[in-house]
Amino acid sequence: MKRVLSLLLMTSLSPLAAFAQEAEPGGVFYSLDFGQTFEASTDQDLTTEAEEKGLVSLTSLGFEAVTETRTQRLSFEFGSRLRGSEGEFSDDRLNALLAYSRNSADAMFEVSLQSLREDIAFLRDVSGFISDDGEIILPDDFDDLTGDGIRTETVFSTSFIWGETAPVGYELRASQQILRYEDASSDLIDSDTVDLSFGVRLDLNEVTTGNISLGYSQTDEVGSPLTELTTLSGALTFARPLGELTTQISASRDENDDIFWAALVERDFEFSNGDLSGAIGFVEDENGDARLTGRIDLSFPRPSSQFDFSLAHSLSPGEDRASTTFSAGYLQELSPVSSMQVGFDFLQTSNPDGSDVLATAGLSASYGVSLTENWQMNVGARVDLLDDDGDRSTSNTVFLTLERPFSWRP
Repeated sequence: MKRVLSLLLMTSLSPLAAFAQEAEPGGVFYSLDFGQTFEASTDQDLTTEAEEKGLVSLTSLGFEAVTETRTQRLSFEFGSRLRGSEGEFSDDRLNALLAYSRNSADAMFEVSLQSLREDIAFLRDVSGFISDDGEIILPDDFDDLTGDGIRTETVFSTSFIWGETAPVGYELRASQQILRYEDASSDLIDSDTVDLSFGVRLDLNEVTTGNISLGYSQTDEVGSPLTELTTLSGALTFARPLGELTTQISASRDENDDIFWAALVERDFEFSNGDLSGAIGFVEDENGDARLTGRIDLSFPRPSSQFDFSLAHSLSPGEDRASTTFSAGYLQELSPVSSMQVGFDFLQTSNPDGSDVLATAGLSASYGVSLTENWQMNVGARVDLLDDDGDRSTSNTVFLTLERPFSWRP
């Protein structure tokens, strides 16, 4: 409690004149990130009804305060983004995070509370669809991508891991998501979701590790019956010279006592010049049919460049709509102060027969240069495409961004 009060007091009283270029770990430190973007787009919200051309100003500000010791870490983050268009200004995004962690040689405890409030009138990027488990979950309809109104998401999560150095280890996780909409369409529904899981790790021998977990998820959506899902899974991981090999099987039971199976094989390769990982499996869908899933990820860092590639086709047990995602990016350093970056991303969700397609794609290219030791400028262009069950729209955007990070200690 004393360290919490210390952090809050120093946050309010410390002078900004003590700026340092980078904060070293340990103790109390702060960071402040400033960004200013100017965009000119042919269709800002990618709607199919009418194009909204115009110049947009986006001013973002992020603040972080951290206090940490060898065993504990307490952090607070706050961010906002001010959007200006046609002489009108509004906060289209506010986010806050309070997190605490404590670790020892044999155990770790984490707890966090985060909140996000955003205007949903503009297309969300790929990162907005990635769950805590790294799974990409796309919405079923266009209103979850863009629409009218404000989305507020509050998430509380905690985890406790112990027995990390013992032959048998345990893991307990719990989280709650509260999703609310204001002035939104009738397709966007308020909901509460609770997730609980308990897992056991067994070190069977020097190269084989077993994992057993039991998870429970409950979703309460306004106007709909309560949905529940209980999942029991088991996995074996084998340590190989080039990377791990994992086999996994799971059974999920819903609120109607229907059981759905899933099986997966994963393989990781760690090379001297890059990483490669992949997975292939089968998932039983809502109709009891076996559906193929899989993914492949590549990363090749070079002294002056970086290439990343990702392709995934996923489906949750007992669900009907599958998601396909693809992304590729290339970064090239042109000089000690300049670089070029090219990226492409694609997301699609559809029914088993290929109907009711919702897809987005984006291609971007940018040039970055360090104006000074601290100021970074990026200029570039992006093309976004949207297919909402046959209704297609395109937006072309050019942008200029200025960024400046600050960090200091009291």
